[in-house]
Amino acid sequence: MQFINIFTWEPGKTAEIMEARAREEIPEGVTVINEWVDLVGNTVFRLIETDDPVALMRLSLPWGDLGYGEMHPVMESKKALSILKG
Repeated sequence: MQFINIFTWEPGKTAEIMEARAREEIPEGVTVINEWVDLVGNTVFRLIETDDPVALMRLSLPWGDLGYGEMHPVMESKKALSILKG
């Protein structure tokens, strides 16, 4: 399943966040599809894929003290529409 992760941090913490990101190890069972940085704010968007809830927790938990994270299960619109149409 694919998830979009949105991580936001306080202004002034960018250097700390970038250092943590450079040290980050992606858990086995998680594939990072792509990642985008908001060029005018303090937010990173990451599209990942995993079917392993433990790996999902291992990916997310280390960031809890550095900022605010959101995680949303996602699907391409065309696929979702075809499922809804039956």
